[in-house]
Amino acid sequence: MGGSPGGPIDTGQHEVEDWERLADTISSALGAKGLQTTDEHRRAIESLEEYRDLSYYERWVAATEKLLVEKEILTRGEIDERAAEIGRRWGGP
Repeated sequence: MGGSPGGPIDTGQHEVEDWERLADTISSALGAKGLQTTDEHRRAIESLEEYRDLSYYERWVAATEKLLVEKEILTRGEIDERAAEIGRRWGGP
């Protein structure tokens, strides 16, 4: 997917949100622990069915989830349960 034509690129700056920083930190921590490589993460990102519908960091999050499930580190149920808990704590749906 990388480099494929997709229309104009918005080069404007935006304020990085906390969840985007967290996505980057989690990815770095998984790499440091040897649980994910850059190539694995790229492959997971590029294999996402919803690739074109997601923002940059949404792709990172989805790919990280995909790798954790593939490697049987976490189940989708465990991830969904934790996400729901965080959503409740932060006042989300």
